[in-house]
Amino acid sequence: MATRKKTAPSKKPAKKAGPARKTGPVKKTGTPSVRVRMYRVGFGDCFLVTLAGTRHILVDCGVHNRGNITVGGDSLIHKAFANIQQETGQKLDIVIATHAHQDHVSGYGTFADQFRQFEIGEVWMPWTEDPSDPKARQWRTKKHALVGLLQRSLTAAAGDAKAAAAVDNAVANPAAMHALQSGFGKAKLRYLKAGDNVEAPAGITGFSAGILGPPQDQTFLSKMNPPGSDHFLRMAVAAANGEMVHPFANWELPGSRLLPNWPQLDNQTIKMISVGAEFPAAAVAFSLDKLLNNTSIVALFTWDGKQMLFPGDAQYGDWAYWYKQTGAQVLSDICFYKVAHHGSMNATPKGALEEMPQGKFGAMASTQDKPWPSIPETALMKAIGERTGGALARSDSIPVAGAPSGPALGALPAEFVEGDESKDEYWIDYIIA
Repeated sequence: MATRKKTAPSKKPAKKAGPARKTGPVKKTGTPSVRVRMYRVGFGDCFLVTLAGTRHILVDCGVHNRGNITVGGDSLIHKAFANIQQETGQKLDIVIATHAHQDHVSGYGTFADQFRQFEIGEVWMPWTEDPSDPKARQWRTKKHALVGLLQRSLTAAAGDAKAAAAVDNAVANPAAMHALQSGFGKAKLRYLKAGDNVEAPAGITGFSAGILGPPQDQTFLSKMNPPGSDHFLRMAVAAANGEMVHPFANWELPGSRLLPNWPQLDNQTIKMISVGAEFPAAAVAFSLDKLLNNTSIVALFTWDGKQMLFPGDAQYGDWAYWYKQTGAQVLSDICFYKVAHHGSMNATPKGALEEMPQGKFGAMASTQDKPWPSIPETALMKAIGERTGGALARSDSIPVAGAPSGPALGALPAEFVEGDESKDEYWIDYIIA
């Protein structure tokens, strides 16, 4: 793999004041090699990666319907899309849907007609969405059947709102998936799996992507939680105060119980979901949510000698497939990390974070504590902040009246530039010089 050039920006001490707020798109002398723009959309992901000021990659575009944010009559996902149109001149080299959850793809359906007016080079999706792959078709058939059963069971039992939110996130999103799988009428489609290497996609000379996940091995897809030694737990005082130490309490199924005879939907699974069963529908809902996260594309972008990791919502199985074998090689040289699964406790293994270069990379987490109060995980956010030397930005730090709020942005290093909310710029940029 290419090594990152020594000219990458050094991080300034976190105690120094952050940059003054800009009144428009960032302007610097010369063009930055890479600009990563994280939009605040609510509970969801929307990242625009710009290479050398001219080539654009959109990594996810979605928001959860129970974690949406509205400002001035428009949702923030609408404001993000308007900015994407402006910034790209309606030209996107690559559009990526890391996985089929609502909070990552809904915007591709909401704005499908507008996206069809863009000039789009390629669309990337995980292998599990390939309509020509028999195993993928079986995967989706079981997923849709499970979602239907869960919706009926939770409704009948007046199930808890957090479980219902997990089921909502797994609904098929037909408008988005149809638009993506049609390539918006013009783009080349790629269905990617662990081990694929993409060189010069959409004609971007010098750009490549190593695909680390998702695996095709069910053994790894069904690994949802890391062992105790490889995840970050909330401080004991939080537990003493009654806070959840898990995004999806109170029940959860092991992968072997959720996936009997995968990919068949058998009678045992149906009985487990029934009202009053040993494992209630909520358990299956939360486990299914994690299972789908494990189908996330995990992409290592390489450009101009710099490496950037975009793991979607990868949970432990998606990481475990590769990081213990090649983590030191892959992670020790990254200059940017998109924090997986909104900063939940089981989506960035402790061992993986410890391989990342101390004080030599920036990180962004698109997150907020609605609809799941225990996301992001406090201990994990603290650990990533320390590992980056203070170069961690959270989307919920962008101030929005009445919306969930994270820590203030003032202490961020100068590589971060905040948009001007008075001009509907609800974003933060990370600049790689």
